[in-house]
Amino acid sequence: MVFLEIMLATVLSLLHYFSEKFSNQIEKFHVELISFSAGLFITQIFVFLLPEFFEGRNFIGDHIFTLLILGFVTFHVSEKFIYQHIKDKNKLMKDLAEVHAIGFFVDHFVVGMALVFAFQSTNILLGFMIYIALLLHTLASSISLTHIDTYFKQSQIVNVLLSIAPLLGVIFAGLLHPDKGLYYAVFSLVLGALLYVSIRDMLPYKKEGKLTFFITGFFISLIVAQLVHFLI
Repeated sequence: MVFLEIMLATVLSLLHYFSEKFSNQIEKFHVELISFSAGLFITQIFVFLLPEFFEGRNFIGDHIFTLLILGFVTFHVSEKFIYQHIKDKNKLMKDLAEVHAIGFFVDHFVVGMALVFAFQSTNILLGFMIYIALLLHTLASSISLTHIDTYFKQSQIVNVLLSIAPLLGVIFAGLLHPDKGLYYAVFSLVLGALLYVSIRDMLPYKKEGKLTFFITGFFISLIVAQLVHFLI
């Protein structure tokens, strides 16, 4: 089954790698895409990733909550430190771009881990529904990254590393899967980081975004998840 996750993650990697080539064609739908994918993805966090996170308590106990908040706090402290200690605007933008790129890598690394977990812990239909949400999220976040990509366009190595993040996540999760304790420990750390990135960067800010698209994504994701659980 890991072969299937590797193939699906490869699609996500290629989607990011070539996102700049077709970003101009779908830029006019960027706000709608972000809002819709945010509705899908946030719902998946609460109806899929968090329940699986709580399952990890059976393997590593209450330490799982400490690891979750540690992942969240680490990303918050990193971003806040840059804002408060770097006064030069050009350097600030460059360092923030690097933080967002790291956030993108962690985000899509977790996406790869989530793929393995989805297909090994649920039926294949729910796994593919989760994959669709992750696919739209990858598309939206990859386009968003092109706005700060000025600092990375000269580095093909960085672009490749960001692109293969889902593949690395799949491979890493596949290696960890036999050791449930270690798997859930790492999963909790990256889930905490993902929660921060999701709330801070994925959800449209203030007046931005299209509420109807967010709500549509939320309901589609919720209804499908409930239907699949009902059919299991």
